[in-house]
Amino acid sequence: MEEDKITILVIDDEPAIRLGLAATLGRNGYNVITAVNGDDGFLKAKQILPALIVSDVMMPAMSGFEMKQQMSEDPQLAHIPFIFLTARTSNEDRVAGIRNGADDYVAKPFVTEELIARIEAVLRRVKREQEHGREQAKQAAQDEMAKLRTEVLQNFNHELRTPLGNVMMSLDMVVNRKFSTPEEQSEFIRIAHSSADRLESLIADIILLADIDQNKLNTIRQTIDLENHIFTPVKKRLARYESKGLQFVHDVSLSEAIKAPRREFVQSLVHLLDNAFRFSPDNGKVELMVRSGENGGATIIVQDEGKGIPVELRDKVFERFYQVSQGDAREYQGLGVGLTVARAVFSSLGGEVKIVDSEIGCCIQATLPDLRPEDISYG
Repeated sequence: MEEDKITILVIDDEPAIRLGLAATLGRNGYNVITAVNGDDGFLKAKQILPALIVSDVMMPAMSGFEMKQQMSEDPQLAHIPFIFLTARTSNEDRVAGIRNGADDYVAKPFVTEELIARIEAVLRRVKREQEHGREQAKQAAQDEMAKLRTEVLQNFNHELRTPLGNVMMSLDMVVNRKFSTPEEQSEFIRIAHSSADRLESLIADIILLADIDQNKLNTIRQTIDLENHIFTPVKKRLARYESKGLQFVHDVSLSEAIKAPRREFVQSLVHLLDNAFRFSPDNGKVELMVRSGENGGATIIVQDEGKGIPVELRDKVFERFYQVSQGDAREYQGLGVGLTVARAVFSSLGGEVKIVDSEIGCCIQATLPDLRPEDISYG
């Protein structure tokens, strides 16, 4: 089969017509496949997905109308244009053909030149519709991208300017001694420090996203210290959700040292738990379980009691800015890159991050493989 030729499927139970049509269409530059009846035609249509079907109506077993109806119920075949051939020439028969999904209707005996002209007309119309559909899809994609770009920029503006404004306001109050008591001064300093910490986290994410885009993620694996690289940063992030009264339960058992790029590992782990803290209900429980591998690897499971994530969205939530793309009614803060960052970091080390089935809430499992021969490790 020549790939640059348009493929037409010819279906007719009369050998003379079937072979004659195949020869004629072949001479006009088409690639032709033939079928002897509706059943044969349906099977071959599924195999080759032709650009056009020319079919007799009155055939043994499955008629042309019945075959067209069956194809219309198959998403792969429903779009294929049809030209029906029939010896029945009344207006009622033509209307029946059109109502049964025909793109054209040619009466037997037909003039070859007329049939070729009708085939060319149908193919031209289909091509125009496809081009129009592609243009519509392209425009829709451009509109969606423009909407997402606007939302992302608006969100960056909010997420960066809010903590920066809090830092500047609080420091101004302290520098200009606009406080009445030492306790007020301490509170302004606390607000500035907390906002600076939030700002630092956002900037770290932006830098890490740039590293991901440039394929420059650090993959040098260092020993992870339980207190400095797991408990301290996680408890620091948990403090942001103090008002929710969350119960944080951890079960960390390391028989061997975990080895991973420290900054990237901490950032990923904190993001996984931040999502759990954020989407958990007030007074909910968040569980962290960490098990070490035999040679630098680890399995990390984060479980919350939130609403959970539907199966159909389990890949979608790993897309960058997914949370941002929820429009102006976004309920939660953040850039929507936490799961993107975590998956990219673990993937760069040969591991994975995925959402697993859970009876309640959301359960995320991150797998860090043991050291590979190509890995660089120290410390």
